[in-house]
Amino acid sequence: MLTHLNIKNYALIDELNIAFSDGLTIITGETGAGKSILLGALSLIIGQRADTGVLQDKTCKCIVEATFRIKDYLLEAFFKQNELDYADETLIRREISTEGKSRAFVNDTPVTLSVLKELGEKLIDIHSQHETMTLNESAFQLELLDVYAGQRPLLSEYQKEYRQFMREQQFLNELVEREIRSKKDLDYFKFQFEELEDADLKPGEQIVLEQELEMLNNAEEIKLNLSKAHFALSAGDQNILVSLNEVKIRIANIGKYNPLINELNSRLTSSWIELKDIASELENLEQEINYQPDRTEELTLRLDTIYRLQNKHQVKTIEELIHVRKSLEKKIEEIDSLEGEINRLTKE
Repeated sequence: MLTHLNIKNYALIDELNIAFSDGLTIITGETGAGKSILLGALSLIIGQRADTGVLQDKTCKCIVEATFRIKDYLLEAFFKQNELDYADETLIRREISTEGKSRAFVNDTPVTLSVLKELGEKLIDIHSQHETMTLNESAFQLELLDVYAGQRPLLSEYQKEYRQFMREQQFLNELVEREIRSKKDLDYFKFQFEELEDADLKPGEQIVLEQELEMLNNAEEIKLNLSKAHFALSAGDQNILVSLNEVKIRIANIGKYNPLINELNSRLTSSWIELKDIASELENLEQEINYQPDRTEELTLRLDTIYRLQNKHQVKTIEELIHVRKSLEKKIEEIDSLEGEINRLTKE
């Protein structure tokens, strides 16, 4: 019930405070005394629109505050739904600024006009003569029945269970819709996954394959240059190793005369051994490298598969393709699990 009404700067009212006691309150007065103005101010509390026309002093804002005792109104669910602080003694405030802008508060929490109107309709009924429309509303009839029955704990428990049921029902409907949409994509996901699975991709594989194919495609040039390098080092009458060996012998012959010359001889010997080893490896490499058309074709086909999959999934590396494969696998598992979750929720 309404227990207190405070009005500032509304119509003819500068400031007015009214306290209402339990029971019936009757306000009487001659025409023009301000009875309708009180109802007009109260209507702001229940969401009626207003503008600067309601301001008595156009330089100050209008404030209307009303305190309600709502302990028996079963409004806890409404407050929770609208994220409002519930209190048995609830304060509603409406402000109209000098620019005509309106603000509303419930227990000092800002609310929209629609929320204010919905709450106001639960707190106040303003009836004119012969107004009986509310009596025909099923919600009003049900509310009267609940009050008469006096089963508030049972009603509260029912409302709690019903809200939970509606949440579960909504979630179930969303799952069913998701399953319908997902099943349309399932075959496509499976095709993509199996294509990547069959490709048997391995991390780092692409770089190795590209390097090998590059070498095979240039095998003749590589082989020719290896052969020439080996010839310059160790073949022919005047190769590098023969010349270096002749230098080494000459230096060795005079090493006894100067320790520094002996040191140079050791370095020449090390260089000669190293170059001889390099010449041997060049020869081995030259013999091993040959153009292999079958292997070249195999590598080309494998890389074509990798490039095609990368282009299809808009990625640049094998590692990214492997990530795509895992994502597809997860999607397929989630779709497969939807049916079990739907069955569980349906039973619940």
